[in-house]
Order: sequence, then structure tokens, then C-alpha cells
Amino acid sequence: MDEEHIECEYKMDDEVKQSFGICKAGEINEEERSVVAIISTDAIDRDSEVLVPKGMDADNFRKNPVVPWSHRSDMPPVGKALWVKRGVKRITAKVKFATTERAEEVWQLFKGGFLNAFSVGFKPKEGRRPTPEDIKSNPNLADARFLFTKWELLEFSPVTVPANAEALAQAIKSKSITISDDLKQCLHVEEVKEIEEEEVFMCAADLKQKKISVEIPVETFIQVDIVE
Repeated sequence: MDEEHIECEYKMDDEVKQSFGICKAGEINEEERSVVAIISTDAIDRDSEVLVPKGMDADNFRKNPVVPWSHRSDMPPVGKALWVKRGVKRITAKVKFATTERAEEVWQLFKGGFLNAFSVGFKPKEGRRPTPEDIKSNPNLADARFLFTKWELLEFSPVTVPANAEALAQAIKSKSITISDDLKQCLHVEEVKEIEEEEVFMCAADLKQKKISVEIPVETFIQVDIVE
């Protein structure tokens, strides 16, 4: 069996796969607690693969359109899909967030612009390497390793890709947004406790007569690790 057939067999196994591209949340409806988001496109993802939008099968998903947090099927979902629309170049969905503690955290992160990314969980059905005809119609596919031409949508999830990690850290520090410690770990955001400041009183005579060593408190900072 040649290398191409081996790879095709590997791509078409029963393993659940994930695809993350540039799939961002757009319209936010605060009254409805919902966002409209592009959850998948025909762009090449981080694995140099392409989910062809017109190849999506969402029949089973529509029967139970739950939206988990970061593909975690072992946890309660954070929302549900009100609808999913398939276009030529992208797949769009409308997500309504639940009112559980975790869902509220994720909803606040989306409202604040700190999270804006989605990732698709899918099961491959058919696929192939890009053909010369594919590349001729879309030259960008020359950089793709594999096309999933038919696939089943199992779920899609908001994922831990902060739009602005520094802004998120500052928001947590200022208490303008509150999230649990485990979600901070998921987002790779670490707070550094503030150092208690001490007041220093000096008179003019002291400054003239002798040298005074004053310990200045170190400026509080927040360390943010970003995993690419």
C-alpha cells in the first residue's frame, strides 16, 4: 500500500477530529445572550487541512445541538446552537449561552471581547489530497495536505484563544470581570498578588543630613502565557 493510501486511510478512521482556523464570533445580542459566529471556513487550518463547508452533514447535530466548552464532552454544555447555516466558503451558527456558572463566565468573556474563537469537532467521511483542478480553482489549496470533502459535524466549541490576553489579565486584576481559577488556568492567565504598599514619611532635615535608603515596592504585574 503506497503512502497516499496509508494517509487517506488514517484520515478516514473513526477518530473524532478537531479543526481550528480563523473562526470568530461576530454579532452579540446581550438581551438574548447569544452570538453569531463563523465556526468553520474553507481556509487551511493549523494542521494544513481543509474542511470543505459544502461537505458538512449536520443532521445528527441538529437533533442535539449542544455547545460544549473547549470540546469537553465530560462537562455540561455552555450553550446551544439556535441554527447552523452552510455556505460555499463558511459555516455560520448562532449560539445561545446557558445561565450556569461556567456558561456565564464564557458569555462574559465573549461580551468583553476576550474570547472570540470557535473550533469544530467532526468525524471524517470522505477526503483526498488536493487535485490540480482543486488548486486551479483555489490556488491557496496548493499549501493544503488534505481536504475533508464530506464530514459529520459532531459539535463546535468556544475555545481558549483570548483576543487580547493582556486586556483579559488587566480586567481580572481590576475586578471588572470575574472568572474561576480553573478557567484562568485554561486561558493560561496567572494573577500575581499585589504587594502591599507602605507609606514612607521623611522630613526635609533628614534628607539634608543623611542618606536615607528607601525600599520602593515592586510594581504589580500579571504574567500571561500564550500557547500557540
